[in-house]
Amino acid sequence: MQEVQEEKMPLEELKEKLSDLRKRIMTLEWDKSHNQLNSSMEAKYVQIKTDCEALQKKVDGIKAETNGQDATATATTATAVEQVKEEVKPSQNL
Repeated sequence: MQEVQEEKMPLEELKEKLSDLRKRIMTLEWDKSHNQLNSSMEAKYVQIKTDCEALQKKVDGIKAETNGQDATATATTATAVEQVKEEVKPSQNL
């Protein structure tokens, strides 16, 4: 159910959620490195890390998709500009 909700989230909301997960991981890692991680939190720590990695992949995928769309739009615009230039050239000879 959580994955379905994440798919509908805009990129900025996904980044914010990713940031929150990273903060939680940092806290838990500090606890773990100082032997203060509660044994019941160990499973939670592993789950949060897994969720964070999955969300990072999703964000990276959206960014790559967006960059691909931007490149396509730029190429299309450049092609259109060249076509207009070609159409304008013959009329200048009049």
